[in-house]
Amino acid sequence: MFEVGKKYEFRIIEAGDETTLWGVVERYEHPLIQLARKPSLDIHTGKDKITLGGAPGRIINVTSPNFISAVLSGSDAD
Repeated sequence: MFEVGKKYEFRIIEAGDETTLWGVVERYEHPLIQLARKPSLDIHTGKDKITLGGAPGRIINVTSPNFISAVLSGSDAD
């Protein structure tokens, strides 16, 4: 379902709020996705945008009720 090396837009629920984040899949073993570490991570929560520097690779459980969706983004969608 997910391709290693491709960038996705993820929608999840964190602390009761819907959050959108982007990341490159570093590893995928269903149901877990590990995103690649990146120098900065942009997180959009409602009207706010937060940029975190030196974000570690995040792990997302796609079977969690807090997981909403993932869409292949940008040029990777071609």
